[in-house]
Amino acid sequence: MKNRFFASMLSAMFIVGLMASCDLFDKADDISFSTEFDKSLTVDNAGKGSYSDQITLDATTDPEVAKYKEKIQNITLNEVTYKVSNYVGPDAATFTGDILFGTNGNLGSVSISAINLSDASTSGDEMELDLSQDEINAVAAQLKDDKSVLVTMAGEFSDGPVSFVVTVKINAKITADAL
Repeated sequence: MKNRFFASMLSAMFIVGLMASCDLFDKADDISFSTEFDKSLTVDNAGKGSYSDQITLDATTDPEVAKYKEKIQNITLNEVTYKVSNYVGPDAATFTGDILFGTNGNLGSVSISAINLSDASTSGDEMELDLSQDEINAVAAQLKDDKSVLVTMAGEFSDGPVSFVVTVKINAKITADAL
């Protein structure tokens, strides 16, 4: 009787171990990698006053993302930045407005307050877009599902005409099924 009980317990532990290892085997073929992808919006001779334009930021411009695009299980955003370059226009011209993610900013938005375009271009610095955690999660979900996200720059220039390039960049960790 004791042997039968012992054999049953050992069998049950073996089955539980097998079931747990199936999950481990499923995760064993996952691949994770870090990536950066960006898209530039060119502002060309925009005058003083209202301005709006949009770009589509496509994760599959990265060859690794393109390779695994049908097998992506998770996208985690590490950082979302923008950079102003190639500025031509009045030295004191500023931009005040928003960077919106998704249609009409439904995924999130960040306000930009009176950024001096000449200074931002000269510095060459990437500036982080301070999205909330919920907004980061919404953008990541959009990228996971569609592999792209709509980005809109909308606001006002204090002076003009201005020309420059603004580049929006996402740094992310991708997890995909390798098989």
